[in-house]
Amino acid sequence: MHIKGIEHRARLRAQGVEQAVVRRWLRNGVVSSIQPWYATAEAPPGIVALLRLGVRPTCLDGASLHGLWTPPHPGTHVFRPRLLSADGELSGAKAQPVRSRDGTIITLAEEQDLVLHGPALRSWPTDDPVPELDLVLRHAALCLPVATSAVLFESALHRRRLTRHEADRILAALPQRIRRPLSRIRADAESGTETTVRWWMESRQFPVRPQVLFPDGRRRMDLLVGRSWVIECDSREHHDDPLSYAEDRSRDLYLTSRGYRVTRLSWEQVFVRWEETREMLLAILRRGEHLEPPRR
Repeated sequence: MHIKGIEHRARLRAQGVEQAVVRRWLRNGVVSSIQPWYATAEAPPGIVALLRLGVRPTCLDGASLHGLWTPPHPGTHVFRPRLLSADGELSGAKAQPVRSRDGTIITLAEEQDLVLHGPALRSWPTDDPVPELDLVLRHAALCLPVATSAVLFESALHRRRLTRHEADRILAALPQRIRRPLSRIRADAESGTETTVRWWMESRQFPVRPQVLFPDGRRRMDLLVGRSWVIECDSREHHDDPLSYAEDRSRDLYLTSRGYRVTRLSWEQVFVRWEETREMLLAILRRGEHLEPPRR
């Protein structure tokens, strides 16, 4: 994945840029050297800092740069050929995680421990500062809890960064203990919160269906649990959009008028207070009301 403001020396050579020109850029401060790359003032500082450490972003950091939904998770996730642990020059190293927000690459404020990812490749797979999505997702599947990596896979499918065939090819190379549960990934989840809640319900054998049509046939529920409990899952971007807020209330009122029970979960309830949220969802499920038909 190419990053604006960062060019590999091999790419500059391929573009016909002579070394004398590069030396002049360096003297004039047009670029700085992060061998084997050159960076301009446009280069995202967080990625430049990682490249100076001799590592590249992957897993959650790489997935966000590819435009995927990324649940919160500790660490700055990186990789480097022939290196599986942060020892030697990287012993005790920390770095700020990098994320993409609305197409802009940002650096998170708090430095976190480096999380090195395997397998131990013999060499860099490409000259790009961010690896291709298939390697990012492979690293994620081997590193993260299955439900968290499922969010990344389903985001990639939903946003058409990945085809189902490509996803299956990545899964086929994973250990069976990871491959088997991830075979449940779908392309119709519309947020990481939806994937997380559905994944938890499915893992506990509760009857849940995603993206069920409204009775009017024009809209879809995020999740229908049993016959009559609708769970709507807000994304992080949902918070400050007054149009989304108004549409949500319209949806909730319509579903309630048709006899459904509606629960709306925020991003914070799923990713910050999930343990508390799960307990309350379980209390509702144990009552069994979701198995009843909608009340007219």
